[in-house]
Amino acid sequence: MAGSVRLLYRFGARIRSIDRDGDRITLQADDLKPLTFVAPTAVHADAVMALHGKGATLAELTNIAGSETAAAYVVDRFARARFLEWSVTDDRDVLAEVASLAGDYLPRAVPPPGERLALCRLACLRRHDGQAILDSGAVRARATLSRAGIAALADSLAERQAVTGDAFAAALWQLGFFDLVEPQESDARRTWQFADLMLHEASRFNRDQPLGATYRFKGGMAPPPAIKPTPPGERIELPPVDVAEFAATSRPLDAVQARRRSIKHYAARPISLGQMSAFLWRVGRTTGHRGAGDDTVISRPYPSGGSLNELELYLAVRRCEGLVPAVYHYDSHVHVLTRLARSTAAAGRIIERSAQAMALPAEAQRPDLTIVISSRLPRVAWKYDAVAYRLSLLNVGVVFELMYLVATDMGLAPCANGSGNSRPLQEVLDGDPFEEAAIGEFCLALPASR
Repeated sequence: MAGSVRLLYRFGARIRSIDRDGDRITLQADDLKPLTFVAPTAVHADAVMALHGKGATLAELTNIAGSETAAAYVVDRFARARFLEWSVTDDRDVLAEVASLAGDYLPRAVPPPGERLALCRLACLRRHDGQAILDSGAVRARATLSRAGIAALADSLAERQAVTGDAFAAALWQLGFFDLVEPQESDARRTWQFADLMLHEASRFNRDQPLGATYRFKGGMAPPPAIKPTPPGERIELPPVDVAEFAATSRPLDAVQARRRSIKHYAARPISLGQMSAFLWRVGRTTGHRGAGDDTVISRPYPSGGSLNELELYLAVRRCEGLVPAVYHYDSHVHVLTRLARSTAAAGRIIERSAQAMALPAEAQRPDLTIVISSRLPRVAWKYDAVAYRLSLLNVGVVFELMYLVATDMGLAPCANGSGNSRPLQEVLDGDPFEEAAIGEFCLALPASR
């Protein structure tokens, strides 16, 4: 890419017009009343006017304003209000249009160091609304690439190590999307991976973008059903639960919390179907429904974002008195298990994956069963924008804690898994992987000391 590439500072599309009367300037923005102010000096006013239309480079603004301090005053003021946008151009084309996502965003004001550059490890190129977008969890701005910009980016990426002689790569470094081939990162920044940082930034109010209960699909598609359709398979009635016994034998909450532990050593005898029934009833049963249609909410023993209760529980059973090894779906609405067809091998793989997550040695006894928690994410995403997956993960954390407390109160051996494989359950369900996905695992058995 030739050195004619320029990074221009300019007013964004929100600013419809700008008028000047001496040092008095009036901006008309789409969503605001006319904004009138008096520039500190005439050259400050000149710099403000230079932001209109195609804009100017930072060096040109500095020259117009007479000093770096004066130019920075103008730029900072309008960047905080998110009135500024940026464009990367060459002699023929606009290569990229850059919009800020937060008032604290500004490009680097200095040129890149004389070292090799490459796409930042925290950045990505993706498609959004039919356009090519450069995005990054470390940059509170978004670059939209033109056809020429895509070609320029391809040229910059084609070289194994882009160099500062590549003016387009240099501009993308100033914007934050490119980095040194061997970046100087703090120890803390090195610990953040791309997916973690992107999810963090995109699911918080760190950026000015739609987030929360926007009901973005309302009118365009029907809401997913509140109650998961019953899967085909053998139905197993769970033993009735003695609620009075719980009331009589349960220990105080502080005592249960104090005794809560992850237990990975298991008894010779298996957990019983009655114990499993009581555990599921206390943890995951549906206690009520409210509303209808779009506004149907479900109540369970644990809190859930929006009371949508999108989580489903599956039992991957190695051994349990009264159950054969297989994967079972727990119907929380009627307290019944359904054995999924041809799922014995999948149950074994799920449990072995749990053993690996718990770092059990090869000779150690495996847990009796792994409870797989899946998310029917479309039910959450239909209502909540940008935070659907985050909400499901938060809900799983709440369920984990409840499982620990109930298992401890019942004298069982609980252990949440920090990692898992979604594929075995998906293979058994044999449905659209975007309708439901496994996002948590929790092991259960009787403790060895019992």
